[in-house]
Order: sequence, then C-alpha cells, then structure tokens
Amino acid sequence: MFTRSSRRWAGVTVPALLLAVAGCGVWGNDSAQGTPAAAPLPSLSAPASASPSASRSVSLGSATPPVGEAELSPAVQGKKVLVVGDSWAAYFGAGMAKVASDGNVIVNAGLSGCGIMLPDTMRGKKTEPACLKWPKEWPQYMKQYKPDAVLLRTANMDMNGQSFDNSGVNLTIEYPAFRERFIKNTGRAIDILTQNGTPVYMTNARIQTGSWKNLSLKMNDVVQEVADRYKDKGVHLLDLRAQLCNDNGCPSVAGGHKLYDETDHPAEWSRDRLSIWLLNAMFAGSPAGTGSM
Repeated sequence: MFTRSSRRWAGVTVPALLLAVAGCGVWGNDSAQGTPAAAPLPSLSAPASASPSASRSVSLGSATPPVGEAELSPAVQGKKVLVVGDSWAAYFGAGMAKVASDGNVIVNAGLSGCGIMLPDTMRGKKTEPACLKWPKEWPQYMKQYKPDAVLLRTANMDMNGQSFDNSGVNLTIEYPAFRERFIKNTGRAIDILTQNGTPVYMTNARIQTGSWKNLSLKMNDVVQEVADRYKDKGVHLLDLRAQLCNDNGCPSVAGGHKLYDETDHPAEWSRDRLSIWLLNAMFAGSPAGTGSM
C-alpha cells in the first residue's frame, strides 16, 4: 500500500497488482504504438458495412486543447475513487493521488498491458495471468473499498491485436467479433462496478496517428456505444479526446509543457491536470469536454 503522511489523503496501489508508485505496471507499456497486428484470416474480415458509424464524430474546433484543469474543486473532499483498467488508468490513478485534496482516497488498480478482453494472446504473446483476474478481483475491490466513484479506462490496450477461443487469429476493434466481445466484457465490468449505485466514469482515447488513427476512431465509437447503452446504470463518458486534440490533430506540447513521456503516456504536467479534470467531473459537475489553461 502506498501512502503519504505529509497530506491527509491516501493513494492506495493495490498490492496484488504489483504496480509501481508512478502507475506503470510490470507487464510493460500498453499505449497504441508500433505496428498493428497482422490482419485476420479473410473469412474473419470485417465488411465495410459492419464498421462503427462515423456519425458520432463531432468537430473539436481549432482552439488549443485545454489538457485538463488547473484547480481542484472544493467539492472533491472526503471522496474515495477506485481506478481500474490499463496503464493510462494507472497513470491517472497516480495523478489523482498526487492532486487529491485532504481527506480523499485513491485506490489505484490500473495495470499496464491489461485490457478488458480476457484474450488468449495479446500482441502475439500469451496473456499474462494478471490480465485475466479482473472478473474475480474487481468485485473484491468494490466490497473492500466501497468507492464513491469508479474510473474504468481500457481504451488504449484494447486497440492492440488479440486472439480468443484458441483460434490463434489476431483481431482488432475493426472486426465485429472483437467489438461484440468488447461490449459484452465491458458490460460485465459495469455490472460489477455499479454495485450499490456506484457511478462509473469511462473515457475515450486520444486520436492516434498513422496506422493507429482508424483504430482509435473505431474504439471511440464503441466506447460511446457502451456508455450510451449503460447510461441508466450510472455510466458517464468523459471526452478525453477533446482534452488532448482539436480538428488539426493532437499536439505534443501545450503551454510550454511536454504532454507525453517516452512511453507515450501522459507526462507529469498533463497527467496531473487531466487527473484534476477527472475528479472535478466526477464530484463537481465539471463540463466533460472543457477546461482552462
């Protein structure tokens, strides 16, 4: 367990997940980087008509992206947040623990290299056992910590190619079978995390470049579909994309600050501002797509 006695908050890193304080899990970087997995067999190819609709995409304008918020609302007081998902979740958990005001508790159960899909292989390698434990562990965390809100963040890891059901065939979010599994598994996670009426906050992903751009756009469409489907259960979608991108792209520098570290995760300045934005959105009703520099 990770705590600091200098302030009256606690940043709890779940011991079973072997997370470093900085939020980077032991299984390595899960940002969408490098070369996408090889295309599946032709029989599993996704027809164009099965692709998620692009109609959900809206203009972000040309203004400089806000990259979170600078000030934590006084309403974020005496709150407990459970953070689950991939390494971006872990980074945000670490950031929340740093910026949280007195009396807040952040339980950081984000795990690098692990998404929501429960695959046989991830990026061509056998799935680490830790990535397959969330259906049993997350109910335990809900019972043990009784959070006021949950951040469920898995969008980046699940842009990578994965295989299922002993097929040996890599699929991505471009394929119907993958999308159906993502929706089903995320729904299963939401059922766990909304116990006792606990609100769940999801985020979409920064728009990627090159060969990853289409994957990130399709992932964001599916995340939106999940959030819409489970809105009545207390699921909220926070527009991380709009915090980091505009219609001209996603800058790597803002306000004289580098936004990403060498692993393509949020650098400390942007991580902390985004963590403030997330906490304000959860507990102070902060607009999901705006902020101030």
